[in-house]
Amino acid sequence: MVIKKLISKKGQLSMEIGILVMAAVAVAAIAAYFYASNVSNTGKQITNSTNQTTQALADAISDATAELSNLSG
Repeated sequence: MVIKKLISKKGQLSMEIGILVMAAVAVAAIAAYFYASNVSNTGKQITNSTNQTTQALADAISDATAELSNLSG
């Protein structure tokens, strides 16, 4: 009975499954961190791009308005 328990691999299999699950959880946590940080950076890039586009359009409208004022005056 004791020899049978020493040769049994049930405990090792359980440990291997535990290590596999732990590794999967670690990989998922790392992937979630990088995903969240990339989403944050993307939001900042979109905000900067929107501000630059809005400023360029405002400048173009201002220039066009000034030219129309010069033509009518």
